[in-house]
Amino acid sequence: MTQTTAIAHPNFALVKYWGKKDIDQNMPAMSSISITVDSMHSKTKIYKNLSSKQHRLFINGEEEQDISKIIPSLQYLSKISKSNDFLVIKSENNFPTSSGLASSASGIASLVTAYEAHYDIELKMSDRVKACMLGSGSAPRSLLGGFVLMDQNRSYRCSQILGKSDWPLDVLICIASTESKKISSREGMEISRKTSTIYNHWLDINQEHINEALEAIREKNILKLERVTEKNCELMHEVMKTSSPSIVYKTDVTRSCVTEVENLRVLGHKLFYTIDAGPQVKIICDPSSSNAIKEKIIEKTDVIEIIHAGIGGSPRVVNEN
Repeated sequence: MTQTTAIAHPNFALVKYWGKKDIDQNMPAMSSISITVDSMHSKTKIYKNLSSKQHRLFINGEEEQDISKIIPSLQYLSKISKSNDFLVIKSENNFPTSSGLASSASGIASLVTAYEAHYDIELKMSDRVKACMLGSGSAPRSLLGGFVLMDQNRSYRCSQILGKSDWPLDVLICIASTESKKISSREGMEISRKTSTIYNHWLDINQEHINEALEAIREKNILKLERVTEKNCELMHEVMKTSSPSIVYKTDVTRSCVTEVENLRVLGHKLFYTIDAGPQVKIICDPSSSNAIKEKIIEKTDVIEIIHAGIGGSPRVVNEN
């Protein structure tokens, strides 16, 4: 049986998107900037389903009954490959799934990468982006390593701002909870788009935040990047909070981690935080401070664990036949 396996890494947004421009095409309402991380990954294996005429999806060994999120990506890819195959897709994450750690982004990016190799098709980057976006709005950013811009003003073109070795920062992922989110990102974005009193301001400020972050990254200026990243993060969570019903992903553990980040900064450490649609806190820091930060967070908060990562690379195919 011919099978193909690919690995992709999750990405965490520094300038975030929250809201869709086109729900059917799953298109973000704004541009975003992210970092790809190396210690966490999704590994996805695909092969032809010879036992039934349907796609089957397994995540961490458990079969998913609802596979609607991956169907648009598969339909798009099958038109290009001209294949009518039904597939068995087995995806494994080495980190908690559906808990605000971008497992959908790395999962979809690894699926698209595996599919392209399996059918020996040479996709244009725009096709990879489209196939990924149909499954997860943030997945196209996992197609590249390092610092990545997804520019809605250029048909969601994804480009690398800096490579993983150009600015080797550390990323500490503080796990505040391993529970699945009660409100998915996709559902939450629609609630906010329709009901948040500051959603339009969130749209209007996006390009300003993008420009600030681009300048900071190109200068490798961690202080500038801290200012715009934390400002953008807190505004997104305020958009969620002002939605109806109010959406709150932060927990007491989340907040205690942020407090310790602020305390560590006072002590002279170079670090900043970001929080996506979940309770986990991602701390980006100078590698020389990593151990001191980890010790203080573990001592002062109730985090479950801290995943120590660096800046990651692009997806790759691995041999497992």
